[in-house]
Amino acid sequence: MSTDPLDLYLDGILNLPPTPTLMVKLIELFRRADADVDEVVKLMRRDPALAAEVLRRCNLSIIGDSEPVTDINDALFRLGFYEVYQLTVSLFGMQALTLKKELKDFPAEALRRHSGITAIAAGFIAKEAGESEGIAYTVGLLHDVGKVALAAAEGSKYTALLQACGRSGALLGPAEKIAFGFSHDEIGARLLIRWGVPEEIATPVAAHHYAGWSGPHERLVNVVELANLMAHQIQKNAAGKFHELPAVQLLMHKLGLEPDQIFVVKHQVRKTLEQLPPLPPQ
Repeated sequence: MSTDPLDLYLDGILNLPPTPTLMVKLIELFRRADADVDEVVKLMRRDPALAAEVLRRCNLSIIGDSEPVTDINDALFRLGFYEVYQLTVSLFGMQALTLKKELKDFPAEALRRHSGITAIAAGFIAKEAGESEGIAYTVGLLHDVGKVALAAAEGSKYTALLQACGRSGALLGPAEKIAFGFSHDEIGARLLIRWGVPEEIATPVAAHHYAGWSGPHERLVNVVELANLMAHQIQKNAAGKFHELPAVQLLMHKLGLEPDQIFVVKHQVRKTLEQLPPLPPQ
């Protein structure tokens, strides 16, 4: 049994999101260069409810008079592995970002929306930067899962801290460490590791607030940091040129991206959000 304080803290949390075993296996398949489509189909058919929801959302994405998708194999052929992967990981991600027991004043819907926008932005940025779209999308989706764990552990104390930081503009991570001993990025990364998610995803979750990060998976960290900032600006509908923000310029420099690439990505994210089918009720 681990005596690490962070593991002990997680062990004491009731109502943590369950381990999304199917999602972890799908991530493993996606990371393999020799992934067999038949393996993916077999894996997804293990969960009929998941398969049905993926097909529903696939059909919402089809435009025109095309024949409806009726089978996972057909969905993979018609939409492509990456698109079906996005749909599937999104469904699991939204479940992981949902508290089992509703907590008054916890901004659950806002958290899920921000995570979804960050995932979309991360995928597009990764494509421009020559990184894995699927891995970046997954990190973007799960980067704030530690907030759900903290909310489950601390209840109204955590919602009060969120509100206080929102009013004062104080940085959330340092405030979390002072109040509870750990920040949401630390907790989120450790939770993912316990689920069996690879370090390639857990490390950027742990480091997504560190613009000066230098270490393993540095470029993926930078991608998700940039996506997180873009999602916040889109949600706030903030004025000003995004690429002129100092933090954004630093990340662009580290990733070798130009302003026109960032402009295109932001347009792609907005367009995707307009076309996105509604999420199923939680």
